[in-house]
Amino acid sequence: MNDNNFNMMDNFFENQEIEEQEVKKWEEEDNSIPEDNSDNHKLKSLRVIKSNQDYNLDYLANSIDKNIQLGPDYQRRSRWSAIQKSRLIESFLMNIPIPPIFLYENDYYEYEVVDGRQRLEAINDFFKDRFKLKGLEFLTHLDGEKFSTLEDENKRLLYRRTITATILLVESNSFDKYDLRMILFNRLNTGGEKLNFQELRNAIYSSRFNDLIFKLSTNQFFRSFWSIPENIEKIKNNPLYRNMSDCELVLRFFAIKEAYYGEVEGSMKKLLDDTMKKYKSANDDELEKFGLDFSSSIQGLFSNIGIESIMNSTLEKPRRARNLYDSMLVAYSITEEDKIQPKETVLNNLKIVLGKPEEYDKIITKGNSIENIKYRVNKAIEILTTTI
Repeated sequence: MNDNNFNMMDNFFENQEIEEQEVKKWEEEDNSIPEDNSDNHKLKSLRVIKSNQDYNLDYLANSIDKNIQLGPDYQRRSRWSAIQKSRLIESFLMNIPIPPIFLYENDYYEYEVVDGRQRLEAINDFFKDRFKLKGLEFLTHLDGEKFSTLEDENKRLLYRRTITATILLVESNSFDKYDLRMILFNRLNTGGEKLNFQELRNAIYSSRFNDLIFKLSTNQFFRSFWSIPENIEKIKNNPLYRNMSDCELVLRFFAIKEAYYGEVEGSMKKLLDDTMKKYKSANDDELEKFGLDFSSSIQGLFSNIGIESIMNSTLEKPRRARNLYDSMLVAYSITEEDKIQPKETVLNNLKIVLGKPEEYDKIITKGNSIENIKYRVNKAIEILTTTI
């Protein structure tokens, strides 16, 4: 196959966005990973003190960003629409019971939202006139109203309404604050749309390293690899963007390097969690190095080999494979440029390797143990640098 044909294939794949069911399949695979139980013995020392408190809505609205912290601005990208917010306000006006929120007391009289962020945002936004009611099911005569334009009777109704908060105080000398937050978020995240693993990491490990992950997820070569649109309206419907899977794909690059070079153990989920935790205090020099490493590697792999380097071509309908993406990207980053074989050779090597059942099993099917991660990175180096 000549270069023109390869370029045509790259252009074809570049226009094929990841489908919703593909991302859901990834999440199902991740959810099937057994929980790491290495800290179970320490859980016995964990003491959770729980209390319930009813808060008036206006009190909650006034407390947000003072003694109640919502957490990172982008705890999740699939935020409630104006209609969802409006129907919550409608429920309060009709006195329909609302599920409780969960607050973690991380210091005296200072709270962090564990579950209920979107409800609190809706309450806060309405009291501050940030949206108009729309799409109401029963109180349709209030469509178009803001809080300030409501009749006094309806304002008084909202002032009197309350929502129950379950306040959690955790006592333990065996966990640091990040471990405690992960336990609480993971176990008590009970909303209609639970946070996925990457959304949990984003909520818990808010840091400059996390900010870098967000920034790198906008890299044009990365977005081309995964067909993530640049258009601000189209990107909202892209499942990788909406579920923060794009950020997890960036994080995998750093986590796989940790596994390849370091003495680590556990599942892929634990590896990703530990990488976020390890670099939460990264300094300027480290962050700059991380950014350059990812950017130069993703540009090099895309420009020299193309999208087919991460495609599972053995399938009837070839599609991108996370395990190929991260191993090929890490392999490219640690390989000298002059040792990279021509594109045609690399893609032929990849086809040969994936055509062998044992290799396919280690790379694609069972590629996420630490042993198999190292194996598939080494195999990716072989694919990039030799003729198989």
